[in-house]
Amino acid sequence: MLKLIHADLYKTFHRAYFFLLTAVVSALCVVMVFALRGGEAGNWSAAVSLGAMLLSYPVFLLPMLTQIIYAEEFRDHTLKNTMSYGTDRTVLYISKWLTVIILGVVMTAVVLAFYFGSTALVLTRDSAFRWELVREFFVRLSAACAVYVAAISMSVFFIQLLNKSTLAIFLYYGCFYLSDLILKLLHLDKGIDYLLKTQISAVAGNPLANLQTPVVISLVTMAVFFLAGIVFFRKEDFS
Repeated sequence: MLKLIHADLYKTFHRAYFFLLTAVVSALCVVMVFALRGGEAGNWSAAVSLGAMLLSYPVFLLPMLTQIIYAEEFRDHTLKNTMSYGTDRTVLYISKWLTVIILGVVMTAVVLAFYFGSTALVLTRDSAFRWELVREFFVRLSAACAVYVAAISMSVFFIQLLNKSTLAIFLYYGCFYLSDLILKLLHLDKGIDYLLKTQISAVAGNPLANLQTPVVISLVTMAVFFLAGIVFFRKEDFS
């Protein structure tokens, strides 16, 4: 499995797409910091609070990371070549799932470095700032990671299901952002409480003591899509 992960990371880090995506997101974070500087909230406390509010936005980028790993595989039909060497399908599926998570971790670390680095350099440290605010941000980020992993599992499942990266991305966005509207139309409003969209909103806005429920729901969602993806992948015909 480690060799498979290494091979995917090697291919990714020798292409420009991942670096370009990370650079664009990092640049946007720096722009937001400079935008804060011009207002009354041009201080560290405001930047940390804004960071917590922005925790829902990474879910929009996750299918793009999935596409980095899978787009070439489906375009060039190379998955069957990998399996022809006797690679177990479950191991292959898990290795690619883990690779997407690793890319997400790397991207998150770089973006946070730019965001908080530019905050320290550009904005002023106000009297209301406490390191407790930073700790609270990272607690929320840790909880949000459960939602991100669940979203990655959903994205990987859809791209395996359709074998077409572009269509899978649209299906992901539809399921993540429109499921609540569909449930309302079907008069299944109680189901909204279990959607990933609801969980990421709770992580960003609920008190820290109430983050356990969205984390548990996200992990259960992750397990469902992860196991469903493995079952489908083992039965898929790539010939």
